[in-house]
Amino acid sequence: MNLLTLQRALWVAYLAAEVLLVGTICYHRLFRRYQLFVAYLALDAVAGVLLIQLDFHRPAYAYGFRIYQIAMLVLRVGAAAELYERISEHFLGIGKFRFYLAGVLTIMAVLIAIATFRPDVNAQLGFPQTGVILLQRFETTALCLILLLTRFTLLKFLNIQPPIRSNVLTHWTLLTLYFGISMLSSAATILTGGGPSILPVNVAMLACDLVCLSFWIAEFRKTGETVREVAPIPAEERAYHQAVKDAVLDEMDRLVKQFRE
Repeated sequence: MNLLTLQRALWVAYLAAEVLLVGTICYHRLFRRYQLFVAYLALDAVAGVLLIQLDFHRPAYAYGFRIYQIAMLVLRVGAAAELYERISEHFLGIGKFRFYLAGVLTIMAVLIAIATFRPDVNAQLGFPQTGVILLQRFETTALCLILLLTRFTLLKFLNIQPPIRSNVLTHWTLLTLYFGISMLSSAATILTGGGPSILPVNVAMLACDLVCLSFWIAEFRKTGETVREVAPIPAEERAYHQAVKDAVLDEMDRLVKQFRE
């Protein structure tokens, strides 16, 4: 089996897995909890079915690919924001602080994404999808970093360990990996310059994405939306977390005032 045939087989399996995951989410009545993620999967599956009918050497494929990727850019941000809201539900009293935190983490992630290796775009002008793939790589890098920084900040830096719904925890981990895979495959696509050399990249990306989709299908359950009961938090611990949150907010206010001056 050559790489082109293997790529097509993996692509069909990937699309089937996306449809199966959408069905799993709807079957377990989780659609309202993950609407944007379902929309992302559905658009990806429908666009994939339409694109697979076209000869990828023809201009129609490149045009359709760009439109599809631009729509996916929007839904990708929506799915990440939706997950962030699901995560925030577990941190009682976080309130507006989650918006400040999201803003700071987004700025940090964007700065890191900008600072990453950038290929010579002028050398890639013969590749029609270069602009879209560059934007996709930037977006997936930033989103992957945001989810990683959110995990570190809430669970490690602020040392808050609330019981988290298993669906949310699984989604958090897998979506981070999913964005990371997309980031690496986009970077590899740009570096290889397209053509036959892109086939190994596509095969590896599709195989890794299939693993992520398989775990989503296996782990998403209705019971995963329940939270186990825990003992009440001692007053001293509540006071400590409140003091940490107040200190972070004060520091943010100081930085904003300093920036305005």
